[in-house]
Amino acid sequence: MIKPSKIINLLGISALAMSTLGVAHAQSGDNYNRISFSVEAKTQVDNDEMRATLTKTTEAKTAKEIAKTLNDTINNALAIAKKYPDVIATTGRHSTYPRYGSNNNIGGFTGNASIQIKSQNFEQSSQLIADLQTMMALDHLSFNVSDKTQDNLKKQLTLDAAKQFQQEAATIAQAFGAKDYKIVNVQLGNNDNYYSHAIPTAMSMARNESADIENLNLESGKATLSYNASGTIELIR
Repeated sequence: MIKPSKIINLLGISALAMSTLGVAHAQSGDNYNRISFSVEAKTQVDNDEMRATLTKTTEAKTAKEIAKTLNDTINNALAIAKKYPDVIATTGRHSTYPRYGSNNNIGGFTGNASIQIKSQNFEQSSQLIADLQTMMALDHLSFNVSDKTQDNLKKQLTLDAAKQFQQEAATIAQAFGAKDYKIVNVQLGNNDNYYSHAIPTAMSMARNESADIENLNLESGKATLSYNASGTIELIR
């Protein structure tokens, strides 16, 4: 049984003092003694949301038959998903295309339709996937940091990044023998380029509708969220 992950209360703040510590030449009064640098506040958390895509692929003589099979499958899948209140299920891509024979004549049609699910309840989502695999194939499975968790951490990371920027500014001013400093400009922003933890689905799992999700190694993994502060200060002599 997979239990929802807990946030690791670990706010490791790393100062990326990638300071362009070249003091500007005294070409003009506006640029004199200005230094640009950036810092980063970050925290490591467990991925607390499971996401999966299941797909139904079918072949038939007519596009009408394809549409009926796919619609019936998706409707049945959504009905099953309603049994799991903690899981959000939505329809995904839906396509139908012809298959051509040797004489370039249409010999039939192939169609596919998918359903996407996400949940922070790993037990319910795993059971739903197992239920749906009686009629659909598991194409993709990953673990991510939920929007709720990201929102909860954003405020703290913002404060940490701002504080770290001020501390770094004071350190730089002291290192250059300045009495004080003033902030010329500063930009705050989060780094969304963290990687979700995708679970490799073997070809037999992805294409065999009878495959059991329990055969997969479902480790949710961890992610690092960060918030950056970058800007320019002017040293006061």
